[in-house]
Amino acid sequence: MSFDLEGYTTVQERLAEFYLKWPEGSIQFEYMGVLDGAPQMMWGIARAYRTPDDVRPGIGTAAELIEGKTPYTKGSEMQNLETSAWGRCIASLGLGLSKGIASKQEVQAAKDRQAPGPKIVKPIEADPWALQSEPSMSNVPVCGHGQPMIRKTGLKKNGDPYGGWVCAPQNGADKCEPIWDRS
Repeated sequence: MSFDLEGYTTVQERLAEFYLKWPEGSIQFEYMGVLDGAPQMMWGIARAYRTPDDVRPGIGTAAELIEGKTPYTKGSEMQNLETSAWGRCIASLGLGLSKGIASKQEVQAAKDRQAPGPKIVKPIEADPWALQSEPSMSNVPVCGHGQPMIRKTGLKKNGDPYGGWVCAPQNGADKCEPIWDRS
């Protein structure tokens, strides 16, 4: 999924708009703990008081990973949580809603959470049925006629590879039994 960050308002822009409109305002944050049902997440609530006696402040909640996934979020998870809640409580008052309630930082954080983590490469188990690399000429078997055998490789009718050693008899002699790789 692709996110276009253009047009999203930053929390900083929302804060500036809030304090321009309500210079006596105050924004308060409260950490609420670990999110029920999601032990990897923490959450908090912020309230934007327009005046010291505001009885109906703007309220916003946010949740963040307890352990950030990026170099930018690792070590500042609580600050990111607080900033997200601030942005949402200000948005609840109708400020900075260019593309919606989510701030530019929240959209970026959502994108980061969906990004795959470090790729873990599992060791490849040796396939006992796979063809081995081509042997060196020093490992060429000798047939019953005393001659070096010939390496033969190809694909079976079903598309599976095959390989092995065959005899190339001289003067119409019977062929020796081939030595096939595991099949």
